[in-house]
Amino acid sequence: MHYPIRGSNGLPGGHVEAKEEPDETIKREILEELTLKIDTIKRSDFFLSEGSNGRIILAYTAIAPVDVDIKPTRPKFEYGVWVPKAELADIVMSSEYTRFVLENWPKLQA
Repeated sequence: MHYPIRGSNGLPGGHVEAKEEPDETIKREILEELTLKIDTIKRSDFFLSEGSNGRIILAYTAIAPVDVDIKPTRPKFEYGVWVPKAELADIVMSSEYTRFVLENWPKLQA
C-alpha cells in the first residue's frame, strides 16, 4: 500500500472488528483496500509494530493471480502498488514489513 499524504508504504490491513476473527479481518481489509477477493490465506508471522506501544501485527501471505487489477478505493489516501523484489530496498516501509515481505516472497517453482 502506498500512502501519498505520509509519503510512505505498508501492507494492507486494519483493525479486527467486534466478533470478527483475524482471518476474516485480513480478507475484508484486502477487499476494502485493494478490491481483491482472496480465498486462501496463511497466517505466517507475528511481530510487535515499531512505535506502537506493544501493538501486535499478525502477518499473512496469499498469492494473487498475475493479471490481477487493483482498483484503488481511496487514491488520495492509499492505493495498492506492485513492487518488484529488486526495487523493495528503495521503498520507504517499516523494517518489520520489509523483512516479512522478503522472507515470504514466493519461491520460483522448478
